[in-house]
Amino acid sequence: MNDISNASTTILDFLTLLEVEQAKKETSELFNAAIWQDLNQLNLELNTINKPNKIALAILDWCEKYPEIDLALKTVSKVRGDIVGDDDIDIPLPAPDGDAEIIRNRDRIQKVIQDNQQPPNQDLPSNPEPD
Repeated sequence: MNDISNASTTILDFLTLLEVEQAKKETSELFNAAIWQDLNQLNLELNTINKPNKIALAILDWCEKYPEIDLALKTVSKVRGDIVGDDDIDIPLPAPDGDAEIIRNRDRIQKVIQDNQQPPNQDLPSNPEPD
C-alpha cells in the first residue's frame, strides 16, 4: 500500500469516526464537549495543509493525545463496511490516488468540527452607545 493510499484511508477513517460520534453526540462516551472543543486546534491546523500525507499526519498527531480515540481510529477501517450500510451515514469508498477526494474529505472533517463548536459568548451590546 502506498503513502497516498495510507493517507486516504486515515483521513476517511477519521471522517467516519467523527460522523459516527457526531450522530450520537449527546450519548458519546468517546467525544465529550471538551474534546469537540479541542478539535478546533486540529481544524485550524488543517486550514494550512493541503498535502494528503500531512493531513493524515496532523490527524494522527491529534489522536495521539487521546488514547481511546487513537484506538477507535485504528479499528474504524475494520468496521467501516458495516457502517457504510447504515442509511443515516453516507461515507464514500476511499479514492487512494485522488488528491481532490482527499481534500474534500479534509473539508468534510473541518465542517463536522465546526458544526460541533460551542458558539462564542456574545457579551457585546447589540447597540453600542456613541462616545
